Amino acid sequence: MDDDDRNDGLDQLPPWEPPAALPAFAAFGPYSELGQPTVSIENPAGIHVGAFVKIGAHAVLEALVPERGVTLRIGDAAYIGHFARITAVNEVVIGEEAMVADRVYISDTGHVYEDVSRPIKRQGLRDGRRVEIGRGAWICIGAVVVGNVRVGEGAVVGANAVVTQDVPDFTVVAGNPAQVVRQHDGEDWRWLAARGPA
Repeated sequence: MDDDDRNDGLDQLPPWEPPAALPAFAAFGPYSELGQPTVSIENPAGIHVGAFVKIGAHAVLEALVPERGVTLRIGDAAYIGHFARITAVNEVVIGEEAMVADRVYISDTGHVYEDVSRPIKRQGLRDGRRVEIGRGAWICIGAVVVGNVRVGEGAVVGANAVVTQDVPDFTVVAGNPAQVVRQHDGEDWRWLAARGPA
């Protein structure tokens, strides 16, 4: 059987019914699941959820600027773990089949801190940044991905790592700040000594 004949058993799936009392997402694809309880879905109209997505319980999903339309996109067959928090001001994209483990924080923003005479919470949020988690990437438990960054296709962010710079495709990073520890060169894996931030 060649790839054109394959359907991965999709024709054998039972009819799909959307979850009861589903928030008014921009899209919520078939066979996707929203774990209960959720902690917060901020502006569901700004969140696009693909098909076959699983979102764990106690998730926080935030599209903080309603007038921008969809700013948080979760691709088909992605997995979002329990207690994950994903915050978008400009744009956050979770690629197809990406895995985001429990207690992960992903955000394209952060608090502005310029004026020491004012409380930080009154100084607003940073804007104009974008986070992309590539297709098939794995963000391990407790990791943080923030700023204006791309985590590449098939990349791995180790447990409790903090990523503030791009991670290339098929690369493993770990630590705080995240450092490249292993990379695929197209032929084989190369182990690397710790070097500059990833």
